[in-house]
Amino acid sequence: MNNPTFNLSRVNRVLLPILASSLLFGCNQSTSNPDNSTQGPVTPQQLVKVYYQATTAQRSGDSSPYSKASLYVWNNEQCAAYAGNNPDANDWAKGLLPTGVDDELGAYWELPYHANESTQCINFIPRIDGQKPLGDYDAKVDLTQLGADNAVYTQQGVAAVYPELIPRNALPANTARLYLNTQDGDESFFTLHVWNEGDCQNYAASNSAWPGIAPSGYSKTYGPYWDLPINGRDNCINVIPNNKTNGDYQTANLKLDFTKTGAIGPIGFVFKGTDKIYYQPLAKRPQNQVELSGASAIFADASTLLVGNLEVTSATLYYSRQGQLRFDSASKTVLNADHTITSQRPSGTEWQAQKPHLTSAFRGFEFDFQAAGLDLKTLLQGQLLLVASDATGVLLATEVQPASALDALYADSAVTLEYGALVNPDGSTTFRLWAPTAQAVSLIPYGADKQAKTPIAMGFDAQSGSWSAVNTALAHGDYYRYQVTVYHPATDQIETYQVTDPYSHSLAINSLYSQVVDLNHADLKPHGWDTLAAPHPQNERADFILYEAHVRDFSAHDTTVTSAHRGKFAAFSEQESQPVQHLKQLARSGVTHLHLLPVFDIATINEDPEQVVNLEQPFSRLCDLKPALKNDSDLAAYCTGNDTLQSVFTTLKARDSKEQPLVQRLNGFLRDVDSFNWGYDPFHYTVPEGSYATQPDGVTRIKEFREMVQAVKQEIGMNVVMDVVYNHTNEAGVSDKSVLDRIVPWYYQRLNEWSGQVENSTCCSNTAPENRMFAKLIDDSIRTWVKEYKIDAFRWDLMGHHPLAQIEQTLAAAKQINPDVYFYGEGWNFGEVANDRQFKQATQLNLAGTGIGSFSDRLRDAVRGGGPFDGEASLRANQGWGNGIYVQKNDLSNNTRAQALHLADLTRLGMAGNLKAFTFIDQTGNTIKGSELDYNGQAAGYANDAWEIQNYVSKHDNQTLWDIQQYKIDYALPLETRVRMQAVSLATAVLGQGVPFVHMGSELLRSKSMQRDSYDSGDWYNRVDFGKTSNNWNVGLPRQDKDGSNWSIIETVIAQAGANAEPQAADIATMNDYFNELVQLRRSSSLLTLGKGSEIIKRVHFHNTGSEQILGVIVMSIDNQGELYDASLDAARSGLVMVLNASPTPLTEFAHFDATDYQLHAIQADLGNRSIAYHGEAASVVNQRLSVPAWSVAVFEKRHP
Repeated sequence: MNNPTFNLSRVNRVLLPILASSLLFGCNQSTSNPDNSTQGPVTPQQLVKVYYQATTAQRSGDSSPYSKASLYVWNNEQCAAYAGNNPDANDWAKGLLPTGVDDELGAYWELPYHANESTQCINFIPRIDGQKPLGDYDAKVDLTQLGADNAVYTQQGVAAVYPELIPRNALPANTARLYLNTQDGDESFFTLHVWNEGDCQNYAASNSAWPGIAPSGYSKTYGPYWDLPINGRDNCINVIPNNKTNGDYQTANLKLDFTKTGAIGPIGFVFKGTDKIYYQPLAKRPQNQVELSGASAIFADASTLLVGNLEVTSATLYYSRQGQLRFDSASKTVLNADHTITSQRPSGTEWQAQKPHLTSAFRGFEFDFQAAGLDLKTLLQGQLLLVASDATGVLLATEVQPASALDALYADSAVTLEYGALVNPDGSTTFRLWAPTAQAVSLIPYGADKQAKTPIAMGFDAQSGSWSAVNTALAHGDYYRYQVTVYHPATDQIETYQVTDPYSHSLAINSLYSQVVDLNHADLKPHGWDTLAAPHPQNERADFILYEAHVRDFSAHDTTVTSAHRGKFAAFSEQESQPVQHLKQLARSGVTHLHLLPVFDIATINEDPEQVVNLEQPFSRLCDLKPALKNDSDLAAYCTGNDTLQSVFTTLKARDSKEQPLVQRLNGFLRDVDSFNWGYDPFHYTVPEGSYATQPDGVTRIKEFREMVQAVKQEIGMNVVMDVVYNHTNEAGVSDKSVLDRIVPWYYQRLNEWSGQVENSTCCSNTAPENRMFAKLIDDSIRTWVKEYKIDAFRWDLMGHHPLAQIEQTLAAAKQINPDVYFYGEGWNFGEVANDRQFKQATQLNLAGTGIGSFSDRLRDAVRGGGPFDGEASLRANQGWGNGIYVQKNDLSNNTRAQALHLADLTRLGMAGNLKAFTFIDQTGNTIKGSELDYNGQAAGYANDAWEIQNYVSKHDNQTLWDIQQYKIDYALPLETRVRMQAVSLATAVLGQGVPFVHMGSELLRSKSMQRDSYDSGDWYNRVDFGKTSNNWNVGLPRQDKDGSNWSIIETVIAQAGANAEPQAADIATMNDYFNELVQLRRSSSLLTLGKGSEIIKRVHFHNTGSEQILGVIVMSIDNQGELYDASLDAARSGLVMVLNASPTPLTEFAHFDATDYQLHAIQADLGNRSIAYHGEAASVVNQRLSVPAWSVAVFEKRHP
């Protein structure tokens, strides 16, 4: 999954103790008769430099403005560190003359001061001929805020003192600046996420993509900084400084608030480790005042509290039942506490195994709640603050993260119970909700008219933390919600609101109400449902071919599908439609599984047909839903016509350009009010999506989902895979689409250990499957999909954000129902959990031997070239094995032979199942293991068995295979060659030993008009034509926020390639035939699906390797003769040889493989010139040697005697 819309937490907390002292600003008034008293001498004495820079000197280098410069200096009770004895210093008529003049920085004075004097500041006023060039402003030297060389700086016209001068002309007009003061690591690691949202709308550029933009420059004193274009200074900009590209640090969601900026202009300063923006120049974080900061007190269990400060020796926990706690920063005390408990007893180290990421920065304290007469379960139902101190006083005041305490107190009992609306045999319903921190929960029944009925009180079970209402009169089909009263840290108060059931099995339209449902009810089952079986056995996982589809893409605009069923579950039941006929052909060829992008309840698709508009509907309807469209100078005229959106898009694409990107502009109005979204925005995990049902209100979605599954298995002939997204929720906090976090705040979401903010590295509000009750919810949800919907396999979105132990536990739970259920997913390693920081993750390198599959980026990047985050010229320059690297260079390619050889090695290893123990000869001529081949600094080979690898060259993320190829292919190459390149690239996955994963439409040359990320880009860009008349190429520039920087190269590719990149119906049909041929070849012999790593290592060999290999050619043999002969694998063949020729040069009589008794595979021989093995001439065996045409794939077989 890429990153769709970046949804941000609503909680704005402080990260570490934010300490404020007397600042560099003085009072904004003159002191005409100051107190000139000086404290007694305090040693030792040191010197501080005070600079004054005049504007004219700044502009011209003229030093004459300093000829009449003087500095007035004095001590008083507030500032008494000046140690000079020159009487002119505090004589207003005289003052101190400059010590010297610096050509750049101006006049300066060296002032002696008492280093140990308590106030640590000096009063001063620069003067020019008796005038005050800083204005009516008494300046102060804060000796804790000195810059380099013990200096401070002032400049004409600015009432401020700087540790490092920021010249007035350094900041361009209409620009703000934010500094991040950090002393650790490489400052270039840091980025800034910037966006407009809510009240903050002053950012004048497009919202940054996470993690953000690189620094504009670097200050020795203030750290890296970002110059940000602004459209005014009337509100603010949202910012998050972070190093999420290379680390795990980020601030809370901060606001650069221009109503708070002062004399120095729109400039802010953040200190790493805080969540506060200062608006005066500071060299160091202020030191005297403690403020409430974040949530760096974390329960490790029911008695151990971890505190994010290693210096503290005492920790006091404060509790308020009604959420009335307030921390007074001046007195460093907590007000309005009902109870307190203090511990000075250090904990043991047992917690470190469960929370390894906290070991270096957190200290544990043991609390004896029982001895204090307190009940921790009661405390957790209110507001908690922790104040930590050392011998000098308070060092930290912070909120408390409760999740591990809740697990320790309740989970053993809670995991044994069932939750949700449980229909009893007598038709009554028992409701159970896990909400241990809630103070009250009621069940609110709703009638069919969605009007509330009399609330039903729910009882609390103190052992499990659950609330229940037993044997209620509510029955199958009735609607309900829970009313929950709970303290929520997002608002710092007790909240009472209604929320749907996280264990819902059915919902009202737009998920506004949960619905009681008996999933075993006869009305919800299609005929024959109970006896429905999968058409393919699941115990031979190496035989799988996974075909990734999206419910709406499949049929939304296919006229052979009944209008009411287009884009719906029901379309899969229309046996004579083009989309279904296409799937049937794929199934006959050998595709085994239909993988469905998210089909659970999706938060970002409006299910109400009256509130959406789609391509086939009138343009005027969009104008009604988006009134701003009526003011668009290019599009408004269509609002009064009779055109459909489809026809307007068709008209606009003819004149679409980067100067006038009309298609994507219109799509920008449409995309949040249409019916399209990939669906990676979970709302309720265990309910089918309502927009895919013909009636989204109620149980129709359940029966139609089952009818779809039945049709796919029984009529089409494929098993069914479901895409699941338990790694995040669409929202958190108290917002309307937050469910889990409103019921048990700060439990189901993963929180940052400093700020307490919900982590969002996934895209949205990260969940915490390491917590036991969320792991149980996942187990129960998966079991429901397996048992009640007969799902055969699950693809886990961002699986690397899950603990491996939890994934294995969930797999075991699913296998209790279907012993052959299969899991695979995205084992990417990133975010706050990266490198097993918090737990052993379900990442690529950790999955070996588990039988759980993961997507391999190794083969993907080798074949496509470059990586998924390439942009602009690099999209073209970085060619891959499948599009001509080094052998068919494009105009921008500068790839070396060594790079081409390395990509060939990665492709070979991928075709061998990406096994870590597989041995082969690499590009240098050395024999290495897969684990020794490099992939961007990691081991390329990581699997034990081939079914632990999903090999792919295209999926829903990133550009389609056709689109990425067009970026990279030589402009002069004809269309026929481009089609063959597509087939050769797909062959690396289909004919390799891993589990092939194929993006719907790859076999039809599918294009998304170069769109990199089409998650909510609508039907116009995402459509698939199963009628095979169009591949959707060049229907308009892709959306600006994702691809705007690529528009120039896209226009160049389209113009230069011209008709060479415009497939016609015959080209699409040819590619479809090639793909079916490849699938049939894979199905023809179990030698191509060995699966077990030990068998692959014994039987698979590569024959065009080493430094002198023929570039662009892979020759892969699979042995089944002599002692290796195994009739159960292939009784008819003694061996197979695959030759993939990804080069413009025919392979003629290849000398490094003895092809005696080999012949072209019968499937390809029967196809003749329609085969991908034929290109002007057929692949053949001549003189016991293999010959294969350019840009071809040939499989040779040796028949068993």
